[in-house]
Order: sequence, then structure tokens, then C-alpha cells
Amino acid sequence: MENGEVCVNPPNLQEIDELEDDPPSEDELSIGDPFNVEEMGADFVFTQPESPTSPAVSANAPASDEPAASNLRQAAEPSKDVFEGAAKVLAQNESQHDIWRQQSRQGDSPYKPFKSQIDYSVAKWAKELGPGDTALSKLLEIPGVVEALGLSWHNARQLNQIIDHQLPNVASWSRLEFKLEGTDRPIECFYRDPMECIESLYANPAWAEVLHVAPERQYTDAAKSTRVYNEMNTGNWWWRQQKKLKPGATVVPVIISTDKTSLKVLSSGKEAYPAYLTIGNIPKAIRRKPSMHAQLLFAYLPTEQFTGTTLSKEQIRLAKHRAFHYAMRHIFKGLKSAGAGGVELESGDGKVRRCHPILAVYIADYPEQCLVTCTRYGQCPLCHVDIGDLGKYGESVKRNQDETLRKLDNAGHAATKKMATAILKAAGITDVPEPFFKDVPFANINQAITPDILHQLYQGLIKHLTIWLTRIIGPKELDLRFARLPPGHALRVFKDGISGFSRLSGNEHRQIAKQLLGCIVGSAPPSVVRASRALLDFLYVAQFESHTDQSLIRLEDALQEFHEHKQAFLDTNARDADNFEFPKLHSLLHYAPQIREFGTTDNYNTENTERLHIDMAKDAYRATNRREILPQMILWLERKEKIFAFSAYIEWRSGTATAKPPRAKLSSETYTDYHWITLSKTLSMRNASLSDISRTRGIHAMDFQQALTSFVHHRQRWLKVPRTPLPPSLHYSIWYHFKLSNLHLNKFAIVDNYEESIHASPARTPQRSQKTLPTRFDTVLVNEAWDGHMTGLRGYRIGRVRAVFTLQPEVISMLFKSANAVQHFAYVEWYTRLTTPSTVHEMYSVQPSKGADGRSCEAAVVELGQIRQAIHLVPKFPKEVMKSSSAVAWTSETVLDE
Repeated sequence: MENGEVCVNPPNLQEIDELEDDPPSEDELSIGDPFNVEEMGADFVFTQPESPTSPAVSANAPASDEPAASNLRQAAEPSKDVFEGAAKVLAQNESQHDIWRQQSRQGDSPYKPFKSQIDYSVAKWAKELGPGDTALSKLLEIPGVVEALGLSWHNARQLNQIIDHQLPNVASWSRLEFKLEGTDRPIECFYRDPMECIESLYANPAWAEVLHVAPERQYTDAAKSTRVYNEMNTGNWWWRQQKKLKPGATVVPVIISTDKTSLKVLSSGKEAYPAYLTIGNIPKAIRRKPSMHAQLLFAYLPTEQFTGTTLSKEQIRLAKHRAFHYAMRHIFKGLKSAGAGGVELESGDGKVRRCHPILAVYIADYPEQCLVTCTRYGQCPLCHVDIGDLGKYGESVKRNQDETLRKLDNAGHAATKKMATAILKAAGITDVPEPFFKDVPFANINQAITPDILHQLYQGLIKHLTIWLTRIIGPKELDLRFARLPPGHALRVFKDGISGFSRLSGNEHRQIAKQLLGCIVGSAPPSVVRASRALLDFLYVAQFESHTDQSLIRLEDALQEFHEHKQAFLDTNARDADNFEFPKLHSLLHYAPQIREFGTTDNYNTENTERLHIDMAKDAYRATNRREILPQMILWLERKEKIFAFSAYIEWRSGTATAKPPRAKLSSETYTDYHWITLSKTLSMRNASLSDISRTRGIHAMDFQQALTSFVHHRQRWLKVPRTPLPPSLHYSIWYHFKLSNLHLNKFAIVDNYEESIHASPARTPQRSQKTLPTRFDTVLVNEAWDGHMTGLRGYRIGRVRAVFTLQPEVISMLFKSANAVQHFAYVEWYTRLTTPSTVHEMYSVQPSKGADGRSCEAAVVELGQIRQAIHLVPKFPKEVMKSSSAVAWTSETVLDE
């Protein structure tokens, strides 16, 4: 789970260093155990740094002349099978980069058709960030501006002509107009040939070296005992499609996403229906970044509402369905022959292969899933579950595209309309005589429907769960609890609670889900807590960016556990209905099977395309004059697309398109095999004295001095250097926060470029600001003696960072006989060690650990590299916060001090 705020799995008691049986008290704090990836078969290893600057003994570990023996298991070497004979290279042409290199040698200007670099740069600014054509032309009318800039164009119109006629097009647009039987109103849509879009994406040199061209079966070890699923080519679907094709063929999985959106922010009426296309050969990390332009807009589908006609409500619904399928059938006609017979495509590195574009995934929310698959609303588009069984746990017979087409054909040949309706109703499908997926080779539209994290989970089940828990606990009580949670990395503090929101966005539901479990413990019945925890487990496990066979079993177990305890919501009258028969809950049954088919859910998350609406619909609409909007939107987007493609070429020619270097580390001492820590170059406080630290951080000077002395003596013993006391007067350099990156999460694709910010700052007023920032000392997971495992909690302890500091280089050299022995320190106040998690919510209970005198907090100085990750602590609330004067007095800023 994220930041450890909710436990997913109780650890093995053998993984706990010390067991303490102290009964929990009212001032204890609950934490959660990070998900144990080791139990799921993943080959992750938490290695101990090899350098002498990373000893296996900390200030509070037993003294020893030798470093403690490492308890870490060796990494299992991952292995994989690649489909033999797939993706045969038919020819090797010059790569796009080679062609550009020859142009450069011939002396051609890289900026042509622009006159110079500044001519091109101003044009790029005007189309990407500029104020609009009218304002640009007014700017250039100012005498001397064009001459001063040396522009070859004098107004926006001339610039547009250069872009329209002299820059290459990604794919050309066409207009389709048609009428449906029974209506006389013309319907229009604009589209690009999907094959042109696929050719453009496949040929892009930016990702030629990382293009996935063959299916793989990845495993965690050489024995191939446990499958791994992440990219689309690691799923079963790709392997199965490859077997259907001739040897040497290349599968090009086509990913389609459609989502109708409003063009006006504060009013309705103006709608656009954008359709996006990408291919599964492009790595998911590239596909999900809008800035990479790896998803192309290929159509604005019909939005005709058929208002003002004589059609009934049911006829209008059917007319919309048929208009959609007619337009998509026309658009996809070129894809049918290419998918069946294959077509030669050249990638950006010049390699030519015979490729088969195959419709693999269709990303949509539930209403559009029904529209796309011709499924009746209220039923599952993937299986034949009865409406009365949507709330039950269990498998149903899968729907199949061939079966749908057969039922539609039977209905079309029925003797009477009543018989046709009966056939369609029994099959759970709508009356669309010619669906677009008919004759699309190798496609199965029902199987192409994939999980939807945003709408099914965050805007679906988490929304329902929040409503149910609010009814059980009460809005006032839940608000008081949310408002008293301490701050943490990537966590929003709801200072006024959550009940005042009239409409919650997906991001707000995301923030609520992170903190919800801790807010209901102690108030909701145990069965409700179990059901809630199981559903939250499912939410976070479903979002793993890399899965194994074991993690998918865990995903299915979490869903089963929720179903076993969901009756608690009915028993407490939290749910209006007397059952759980709604499609979004049933859809969770299909998550694990679809991950096995198409890879992890970040391959096909609707959030990726939701962001595209801003550029492809809303911003484009704002650039129009509000009349005949679609042609204007298309032209505006086409110009931006051309400029972006030309910019990629310019960057390569100028040598600025090289891969970004890894983030610089401050020094080797802030780096380990499993993470790095980044500190700002600018210190937050220079030459701080011991009294400064004590005054601003609420630390007893004597405690700090003793902790630092203990650390130094233990480190000297481990380094086998003479014992040298600390100088009587020291000055410290202080940082108020640092960033931590877990490298193993990036390496194994669990989290992509994930950074945590950890704060250790007193109350302060930043420069040029009148707002005082409150005190914030974050809680972290510390590798107490450098012997913690990659997974589990053995060797780890919870601490609260009170100060991040370093000493003068000459002092470090004097103490450790090397300026690089240790450079960065943290003063942490310990919490009690972890014992056994609750059997209900599976979180641990900890409380501030007292020192030897029984009054002060137990504390230690540790090397900064020992801090593994942020941990979010949740206060142990009384049953009713509003009836507890002490709990009411808590605030988000002070609750950890209470």
C-alpha cells in the first residue's frame, strides 16, 4: 500500500526482530505494513551497501568489531521466453536518423522551411505557447519587431501557410457525412485513416530502440516457476495472436480509446467525441505521457442528439448506437485488409517487417463499453452474468464477438419484430445490424474491454465505500478524523473534512482512499473494517505496475474477502439497496484475467486519455470562433502536431534530443543499491549551533549530544579508527527536507520514477511570503542496523525525523580519518518496535518509545541513507472524537506531538 498507511498483508512473525507485548494505549499510532512483494514471488533484493561508509552497525545496535552478517538472500536471476520466429526483419533501410544525418552533411539548413533558428523558435513558441493568431499578428504589426527578430513571415496567416504547406503531415483528415435509415438529418464526423496513424507511430525514431515487436513470457527466476506481467507483450493475448499468424509476422496491437467530453467548463450543450489510437508496441511509460505524443487523435465521432425529430426516446438511443457503429465501420475499413494479410511497416531504425495491426484493447467507461460491444446497459460487456448475480463472487460464461454477431444476424432474420426483440433481450445485446467490429480480423471486442481504474474503482467503488462509511460513522465524526490526520508525502490534508464536497473528482477520491481506513478504525464495526480494508487492498494491488502469478492471486483473494464481509454494509443500513447488484462491482472479477491477457492496468487506464481531452478538445475548442467548430479544431491541432514533429527533428539535428541523464546525486554517501537521497544544494540553515537545533525542533540538547556521540563512537569502532571525541563546539548545516527515490521500484517497474519528499522543518516564514508554514517532522521507516530485507519489516523501525544535518568536512575527517566516511545525518526519535498487526484492519500499533529515564523520547542519530521510505502514522482515535476534549484539541500539525 502507499506510504504504509494501510496494511495489505500480515508479516511472518519471524520477520520481526523483537516482539513486545506492551498493550496498546490511547496515544498509540497505527501504521500499515508495506505489501510483501517477496511472498508474491518477485525477485527483489534489499542489498547492503558495499562501501565502508555504510556499516552494518548503527548507533543503537549491539557493538561489534565486525559488521553484522548480512541476512539478505541473493537475487534470483529473471528469465524470459521470446516467441521464436516472430518479427522477422525483411529489409534494413536507412534509419530516419541516418537520413537526417546525410541532410546535415549536405549542408542543408535544419530549420528549413524557416530562415533561421530564431525564425523557427518564434514559430514554435507561437503555436505551442503563444497568445493566439490575432494577438500574434498585432504583435508583429509593431514597427521593427519583424526586422529585429529576422522573421521570414510577417503575420499569423503567413506562418500558418508555411506550416500547412511546407511541413510534413502526420496523417491527413477526412470528412464523413451520412444519414441513418428513418432519419433525414445529415450526420458528420471527421477522421484520419487509422493505418496512417499506425504507420506514423510505428515509424517514430524517438522510440525505435525500445519498440516491442515480439511477445514474451517473463519469469522471476531461471526455473520459470512464476510469470511476470507488465508490458502488453508479456500478456497471453499477444502470444496467442502470434501463433495465429505466419512465421516472421509482427503483431501490432491497436489500442483505441473513446470518451465523450463537454467542451465548456461551466455549461453543457457543446460536446466533442474524440477517439484516440496508439499501439502496444510502444512501451507503456511512453504511451501514458501526453508530452510524448504517442497517442494520436484519429476521429471526432458523431455527437448528434436527434433533438427536434419525431423519434421516440428508444429510437433516439438506437440511432445514436447505429451512428457510432456506422462511423467506426467506415473509419476502420482500411484496417481490415491490413490486419488479415499484413502490411510492410518500417520502424524508425529502418527495419522493415510484415505487420498485422489487430484491434487488441478498447478503453472506455461503462456506458461506452456497452455501446462498443452492443451490450444492453446494466449487463456485463465481458460475460453472461445475470443481472441478479452482479453482486456475487464467481465466474460466468464469457461473451464472444462471434456469438454477438450470430445473435444479431438471427434477430435480423426473425419473422417478426417481437421475435427479434426477444432474441436480442435474451442475449443481452442491442439492435445494431452492422457493428463496426464485424469482419475486423482476429478481433474479439468483448475481450478487448479492459479494467478502468478511474471510473470503476475511484469514481465507482471508492465513491460508494465513502458514502457507506459516512452513513455508518456519521459525517461530522468522519470529518473530525480526516481533519486530524498528520501530513505526509503526496497526502492531502482535508482540514474541513470531506462531507462538504458536492462533487468529488478522481484525484480527490484517490486522496480519500489513501487515508480512509485509518479514519474508520475504532468507530466502524469490525466486519465493516474488514470489508473496507479488503476493497482498499484490491484497489492498490490492482494498480501494481508489475504483477506476478502470486500478486494476481492476492488480488483475487482481496476481492473474495470483500464479498465475504460485504453483508456488513447492509446490516448497518449503509447501502440504500438491499443488494450489491451493480456492474462496477462485478467488473472487478475481470481484473486479474485481463491483466494476464494484456499486462498491467497502466497499459490501458482511462486516466491516460482523460488528460488528452484538455489538449485535443477543450484547448482546441477555445481556439475557435464557436462556429463550425470541428474543422477549426482539427486545423488548430494539425498545426500543433506538425510543429511538434518538426521540433523532434530539429532537436535531433542540433544534438539536444539525447536521453536525459540520471539525476545527479549529492555524493556517494547518499546513494545505496536500493535508493538514492537528494538534498538541495542550498542549505536551509548554515552554521547552526546546538542551541539553535534544540530551540527550533523541541529537542533536548543533551539528548542530541548523546545520540551523536554514540553514533560517532560506534562508527569509529566499525571503521577501526582511534576513538576521537567530538569537539566541544560544533556548527551544523541543516536541511529542512530531502527527496528519496527507491531505485528497486523503478528497476522492477513497480513505480515509475517515484520520489518521496520528507520534511524535518520547524515553523517558519519563507522569504517573500507572509504565510507561516507550520512545524512538520515526518515519520519514516529506518533500516536500523543496515540489515533490513528488501521486503518484510525485519530490521526496520519507525522514527520521526527531527533534524537532517551534516558537520564540517574537517570535523568528519578528524573523527573518522576520512572526509567521505559519513556526510549526512538524521536525528530520529523512535517509536516502539513492531509486534503483531491487528487481525481486523491488519495495521500495527506503535507509540513513542521512552528513553532510559522514562520521560524523554528514545532517539538516535543515523546515517541519512538508512532511511528507506516515508511512513504515514494515523492517530488511534477514541470511539467518538467529538466527545473527547483531548481528541478535539488535536490538529493535523500537532497530533504527532500529543
